[in-house]
Formats: sequence, C-alpha cells, structure tokens
Amino acid sequence: MNKMRFLPLILATLLPVTAAVAQATLDRGLRLNTDGSIRIYALAGSVRIVGWNRDSVAVRGTMGKGNSFHMGGGKTGMKMFVESVNDRDPTPANLEVSVPLKSKLWVKTATADIDVSGVTGSLDLYVVSGTIRVAGKPADVNAEAIDGDIRIIGSPTWVRAKSASGVVSLKGASADVSLSTVSGGIIVDGGRFERAKFETVTGNINFAGSFERGGLVNFDTHSGTIQLRVPSAVSGDFDVVSIAGGISNKLTSRKPIPGRYGRGAELVMTSNDGGARIAIRTFKGAVTLVRSN
Repeated sequence: MNKMRFLPLILATLLPVTAAVAQATLDRGLRLNTDGSIRIYALAGSVRIVGWNRDSVAVRGTMGKGNSFHMGGGKTGMKMFVESVNDRDPTPANLEVSVPLKSKLWVKTATADIDVSGVTGSLDLYVVSGTIRVAGKPADVNAEAIDGDIRIIGSPTWVRAKSASGVVSLKGASADVSLSTVSGGIIVDGGRFERAKFETVTGNINFAGSFERGGLVNFDTHSGTIQLRVPSAVSGDFDVVSIAGGISNKLTSRKPIPGRYGRGAELVMTSNDGGARIAIRTFKGAVTLVRSN
C-alpha cells in the first residue's frame, strides 16, 4: 500500500526532468567586425536575427532532442549550424541571433522560418517551406522560397525575391526590384519605383504605388490578373496588352481597343506628361488600372 501511495509522486518528479532533457538551452557569443560575414544553417524551427550596434554576435534559443549546435570563426567571418541526428525528420531549433548592423548574412533552412530586422548589410536567405520576413533597410536582399511566403517591409536598395507557390509581398519601395512567383501572388504596397519587374505564371499581381520619372517597370503574368492602383497625378507612358483577357482603365479617359489578334485588348496611353515607361503583359488575365486617390 505504501509503495502504491508513493508511485504518483515519483512519476510527477520524473516527468519535468524528461521534458527538460528534451530541450537544450543556447547562450553563446563571438566577436565579429561590424561588417563581418555570417553563415547560418538550420533545418527546422525558426531563425530570428536582429541587428544591434555592437561588434559581436550573441546566440540564444532552444534546441530539440537530438540536435547539436556548432559555432566558430574569426572577426571577419563566422558560421553556425544546427546538426540533427535525422535530417529527414529533424526536431525544431529556435535561434535568436543578435548581429552587428552592417553584417552580411547568408541563411538557409528547410522548414524553419527566417525573420531578419534592423540589418543594413547584404541578405541572402533561402527556405524550402518556411516563411521569410525582412524588415528595415538592408543594402540588398536576395530571398528564395519553394512553398513559403516572402514578406519584405521597408526600403532595401536592391531586391530579388522569388517563390514557387508562396506569396511575395513588398510594403515599401526599392530603386531596383524583381519579384516573381509561379502559382503564388505578388502584393506591392509602396512608394516610388524606378526599375522594377513583377512576374507570375498563374498568380495575381496587386500593385499600389508610383513611378520615378525615367523609370522602367514591367508587369508580366500568364493567367493571373493584374491590378494597378496609382495616384491620378502619376506621370507615365503605359503599354498594356492582354491576349485573351480584358482591360479596364479607370485612371484616364483613354479607352482600350480590341487586340490585334481578334481577341483580348490593348491600351497605349500617356498619363499627365509621361516619363516612366510601364509595360503590362498578360495572356489570359484581366488588367485593371485605378486611381488610388
């Protein structure tokens, strides 16, 4: 009887120990120049990176059972990675990494989300099915995903972002930007664009913004719809073609004409004094031009 009475107490004390063993806590640091290079590799979980005004890197977080963490390098460059016993079914690792503001970052994951904020250096980010989020004004962003979304908030100087089935979005502006997807959509809610290309296969393109005088901006999709919301005062030369779809122009009084192949529609017009060249092409999709004010 006494033994049976103590058994629940014994089990209650063992369970928290087992849970604690399954999670390893990280607290590591390393000196790095303010513009040093950092490579990070992790399969599952999350990688959150924040820029700070120090010449060092600090790593905190937790790792699931079976993972091991490796970190090393010098003041000009370093790397860190999470090694899993089973790469096909890795346990999650959640990393929080503080890096110098001007760091050059290379991050690659499988299903782990990547979140970068406050870094002004170059970013190279790759995921398979995780989500990439970037906030701030990095010098340049190169982001690639297969099934994941890519979300950029801020004004990087140079942007290249592409996904297969995820949504690619930019809330901000950039002097040189290219966003592309296959079946996902593109959403742009920003300022003024000078050189830009937005391209999908079946995904829709929704653009809200304006254009720099002398700029060149291209919108291209096979069967997705294209909607542009621009100010009534925008200055641009528009060349719009939909091979099998329609065109709705609510920006000016200019009416589209039937397509040259006996279907679809075309629209060539100048808004205000012109200046920027805006080319819009779609095969099956519809195109809508509307005023944002």
